[in-house]
Amino acid sequence: MKVGSIKPEVIALREFFKEEAPHLRVPSIQRQFVWDEEDIKELIDSIINGYPIGAVIIWEPTSKFPSAPLVGTDGRYGVARYVLDGQQRLTALMLIKNGWSLERGSKTIAVTPISYVPENGKLYLSSHKGIDISLIVNATLGDPERLLELQGKYPRSYRKAMDAVGEKIVNYRLPFYVLKSDTSAGGEVYEKIAEIFTRVNSAGVKIGNLEMFLSFFAAAFPKQEKDRIIGIHEEFSRKFELDLEPLVRFVFSKMGMSQNQITKVASFRKSIQDLKSSYARDRRSISKVLERSYTAINITIELLRRELGLATTQYIPSQNVLLPIFDIIYQRDYRSTEEISQSEKNKILRWFLVASFNGIYSSSPNHKIEEDLDIIRKKPRRFPINELLSAMRGRSPRVDSITKSDIVEAYTNVLRGRTGKEYLMLLSILLHRNRATDWAGKTIECESAAIHHIFPREFLKESGEEKDDVINCLGNLTFIAPSVNSEIGDTSPQEYFLQYDKDVLQQHLISPNKNLWKVDNFDRFLDARLKLIWQQTSALMDDLH
Repeated sequence: MKVGSIKPEVIALREFFKEEAPHLRVPSIQRQFVWDEEDIKELIDSIINGYPIGAVIIWEPTSKFPSAPLVGTDGRYGVARYVLDGQQRLTALMLIKNGWSLERGSKTIAVTPISYVPENGKLYLSSHKGIDISLIVNATLGDPERLLELQGKYPRSYRKAMDAVGEKIVNYRLPFYVLKSDTSAGGEVYEKIAEIFTRVNSAGVKIGNLEMFLSFFAAAFPKQEKDRIIGIHEEFSRKFELDLEPLVRFVFSKMGMSQNQITKVASFRKSIQDLKSSYARDRRSISKVLERSYTAINITIELLRRELGLATTQYIPSQNVLLPIFDIIYQRDYRSTEEISQSEKNKILRWFLVASFNGIYSSSPNHKIEEDLDIIRKKPRRFPINELLSAMRGRSPRVDSITKSDIVEAYTNVLRGRTGKEYLMLLSILLHRNRATDWAGKTIECESAAIHHIFPREFLKESGEEKDDVINCLGNLTFIAPSVNSEIGDTSPQEYFLQYDKDVLQQHLISPNKNLWKVDNFDRFLDARLKLIWQQTSALMDDLH
């Protein structure tokens, strides 16, 4: 079977917002939204200047596919179109349309507002300076309330803002490729869609999550078992943002498949057929593997939430690092976190921190994962942390710890793509250990909090600091309530810190030395805070020994 058509379309964003967006869904195997405000600002700038921002690839099958709406909560839907390529851009556009916050299924995505200053024609990451881009766009789209608000607040400059920004955004023409296919007849069409996806996506990564999933989806598994694994993924995707890749890697490894067999399409397809034959006479065995896998994953999620405050995978650099934890819990047949001794928990958590921070599965993961799972299989009565750390030392990047230099010399932009997620994960864990508040009186929940620049970005840029490696350095970041982050805007910490008790700031590893709150001492502030972060990290690692 072949894909019915690959139809190119070019539509204005005003049409996209009104007619296309309500029907778009994001396949469950797609990665989460990872763009930050700087990415969105660059997108807006490109659109205003008429630069190309790339094509969007949409899939329109005849059957439904595990997914979440581009915008909105889950519910019944008719003909759906799935985003194969362009999710980050389309989500950014909907954030602009929706006032910088949107719901996607059970998850809220929110970013700092971006504004336009007519006097100099520049864009700013601020809710206090200039005119909100979202307000301009919605007024230009004809929303009467937003138009009245814009005219009332900015009687002298609203027209310039609509002409210079609003009209250029809503009339920008975005290329769409729509792939239509009949998916009622099985696997061949899935493989074709997978081939198209991997040719246009992932910059040279041959096997992507979507291709692996489609190969699985097309496989000849009994419907009950297939529905069960899809249900498991949807549940853990919703409650922990677990990707499909670690789930598939783990479940099929427990059915006897190697990591190479799981991630290579041809061998995966053949292995699935072999599994079908071997389990045909005993389908209960498949069900048992799935249920034990479900329990192991659930316990792992609960362990990370209770002990480290990680309620989702949002800041975990690679979810594949969860596989050895899934495996030891499966091997020991634990039924709850209470059955795991504190000593065993400490070993698991210490390995998780070191492995995540150092990105041990960031490249060529198959052999490394297979080797680590084999170590666990040979030592099923305990978590073999010494053997796992020894294996870690024997391969790139040849480390088995988090060192002082990793932290105190962390002058790097931790907000660009996947770079720096290990630092954000570590910071969220330290804040959890400190019982930090969100500066609005509630215990911090980093996954739903805003990443806050202690010295705000626009404030630093106006003070002459232009280096993103310094502005977005770990030492300048913390997590606070989105509402508080918006209220602070680009105010100097020397001013807004006065609203908070010393204990609140110290929970966030901020020095009470007021001299360090001055912009002239920004470098000294960063040095001091990175040292405090290292002290807390060192104490955490000591507690886990």
